[in-house]
Amino acid sequence: MRSPEIEQFINDGGMVIVPIGACEVHGRHLPVITDTEMAYSAAVDAARKISGKIPVSVLPAVWFGYSVSILKNWPGTITIRPKVLIDLMYNICQSLIDMGIDKILIVNGHGNNPGVLDVVVRTIGDDFKVFAGITNIFDCWDKEYVKQNRKSELGGIGHACEIETSVMLHLDKKLVDMSVADDTDIMKSDLNTCPVDWGSGKKRKMYLSTWYLENSTYGGAGDPTYATEEFGKIMHEMTVTGLCEVIEEFYKTQNELKNRKLKRKCQKF
Repeated sequence: MRSPEIEQFINDGGMVIVPIGACEVHGRHLPVITDTEMAYSAAVDAARKISGKIPVSVLPAVWFGYSVSILKNWPGTITIRPKVLIDLMYNICQSLIDMGIDKILIVNGHGNNPGVLDVVVRTIGDDFKVFAGITNIFDCWDKEYVKQNRKSELGGIGHACEIETSVMLHLDKKLVDMSVADDTDIMKSDLNTCPVDWGSGKKRKMYLSTWYLENSTYGGAGDPTYATEEFGKIMHEMTVTGLCEVIEEFYKTQNELKNRKLKRKCQKF
């Protein structure tokens, strides 16, 4: 978009999607840009699907995020310190707000980013009274569907796993080398209070880093050997459908709340 087009987009009440992922090792078989590619592709496809209803635009992806230092044991990982990433995302949101955009949705594809992004949107809300939203692509997945249709055993869905490998096979199979995909890094810990497999039926009651619990050989955490392009297509489309639902509700809610009259006497905060 050119600057005059962006000005018209702002005047039309447009909302902006900010995709973010990571640049980090994903085993031997997936590209280091996997999380970013999954988030960006889903964001673009959702925006295209819903653009007839809502004025929406997608920023270029923020291709790096916060990754724990253990992942630097393998080549390809670039990690940004949490406080630096907070400032970066804050400045992106502030720039959008400064040009008149008050509907901002961050679409995240990386498991280490959520806590950092929560701080960003809360701080933006405090400073500008603009309340950005966050959606993680994995929160758009139907756990019951995954449990019923996965092929890998428990411990097979985590990082560079059956799901991520399947989605990347669907998005661009030229980037995937299945000849080196094996089950060496299938996750073996099975804590009742801290399940590591995303498709586990157990409820998480405690957080411990998967990378602390697991002894990864190749920088993966799961079993990619059962990945298929067909399963990846279904999971990607599930993500896009979930994002469309989020976009519609977020846009509607932002417009409704913007014009509400607050009852409290103090309007300072």
